[in-house]
Amino acid sequence: MILPLLGLALDRRPPESLKPLLVALYRWCVPSTIEPGAPEPAAVMATVASAGRVPPGRPLALWVGSAAEAGSAAAGRAAAIVADQPATVDAAGDRGVLAPAGDHAAGRSVISPFVRRRLRWARGLPEAAVLEQGDDGWRWPGLAEPLADDLVPTAMACASAVTVAEPVRLLEAMAWGAPCVSDPGSAAQVGAVADTHLLVGAGPDQRRRLAAELADDQARASRLSWAGRRLVERRHDAGRAAMRLVELLDLRPTLPGGALASARLQLGLLGTPGDATIASRFAEATAWPSMR
Repeated sequence: MILPLLGLALDRRPPESLKPLLVALYRWCVPSTIEPGAPEPAAVMATVASAGRVPPGRPLALWVGSAAEAGSAAAGRAAAIVADQPATVDAAGDRGVLAPAGDHAAGRSVISPFVRRRLRWARGLPEAAVLEQGDDGWRWPGLAEPLADDLVPTAMACASAVTVAEPVRLLEAMAWGAPCVSDPGSAAQVGAVADTHLLVGAGPDQRRRLAAELADDQARASRLSWAGRRLVERRHDAGRAAMRLVELLDLRPTLPGGALASARLQLGLLGTPGDATIASRFAEATAWPSMR
């Protein structure tokens, strides 16, 4: 497998908010600073100030830091507009790619409320189990002591609802497909909308009450579960953003029978879990690295 070269015409060092996306891109291409005498890149990522260094005919991903830059002449000819501000990306339409601050969906499979209920039943857990983040740690029904931190992901994956007041842990819970209740500040920080991606309560007592109601409402829980996971994928997952950028720039790795690279990309864009049977069979058949 031969990875295409993505030339970087940025400042001396990439912006901090761009680094998770650049790291994720290494699965599909080789990001490298454009140097004199270096091989010609298949595509280029540049700032507005350095867009003039893009070789003719090469697809351009333009990194923009403001709405003004998004409206520049360089943006008009760019195949992709990359930014760390959701409003700027939304304004770019189909060409917009958000540079997420992390890779929050990686390794976390969405588990629907129906499947969660079956898991709890099979393991003798409470029919309605709310995982609650408190001042002394994470609380699970029936346990006198807070959960050990390494058990929290498992609890997030099978709880009927999760109350959480911390942005990073909120993203983790939504990545598992947990129906969530959070505080207004945390919801705003991750771009979640009340009653669309999660429920919002001003204080612990209100959040606890909302979570209990949500645990008994399968239809509402299912809607919030899927919407929350989709929010994580769209705005907080560097791996998904990298695949979208690869598609816009047509940066396809070279494989025997070139169409296979496109098939692997589409599997990823469809959200195929890394441990899905089709993913492992594809990797075996094409000698492609595991999707995990």
